[in-house]
Amino acid sequence: MKAASLTTHAKKRISERCGLSETELRRLLDAGANIPIHLQKGGRYAHRLVYSHKDDDWFMVVQDGGDGGILTVMPLSYLEGRTEVTAAQKRQARSRAMEVKKIAEAKPASPLPGKIEPPVPPPAPPTVAMQEPPPGWRIRVRYHHEGKTHFKNLLRTPAEHGNPADWSVPGPVHVWLKQRLVEEAIPFASIECIVAERKNSMEHVDYLLEYLPLTPEEIEACL
Repeated sequence: MKAASLTTHAKKRISERCGLSETELRRLLDAGANIPIHLQKGGRYAHRLVYSHKDDDWFMVVQDGGDGGILTVMPLSYLEGRTEVTAAQKRQARSRAMEVKKIAEAKPASPLPGKIEPPVPPPAPPTVAMQEPPPGWRIRVRYHHEGKTHFKNLLRTPAEHGNPADWSVPGPVHVWLKQRLVEEAIPFASIECIVAERKNSMEHVDYLLEYLPLTPEEIEACL
């Protein structure tokens, strides 16, 4: 997906309804500090849950999955009786938002006036060859089904499917993921979180759900 941008309508709504600035909202979306709740029929528009530390409250953002455009921002009260948001999803959205806020506020310490810091020597070359990480990424899914939270480790993605940075546009990895979810009997609408793991690396890849090749019947079941 392209970087988030606000439509004229969304700029007006965020100033009326939310304490976040436009920059702060875009940062939450581009950094993955949001929780996909569901896709509108046809799979183009995603409803994303974000947490605002300025309001100490949660908001629903409607974003175009094609060009990244933010269509509107709504408090959850606007969606009562239409869209269910669980306490677990709220906790996860808040945790991600606070992590992004902490990173944005972190600043390197300035050296004392008049003090010249010595140059940092380059790292010594390794004495042994570094082992390349195994191909593919291990996919871990957290989902809520029949009143319980479950965790499931799927197979590694095929090497030819690339890395998480390549998965924000439709591709073969989305077909592969749908097949694995069907094999494990994991309902699409029950998924709360997807993580890709490899040696010394972990990334949240909830955006994989946006381009699953769902049938009209499967899309209807997720709404």
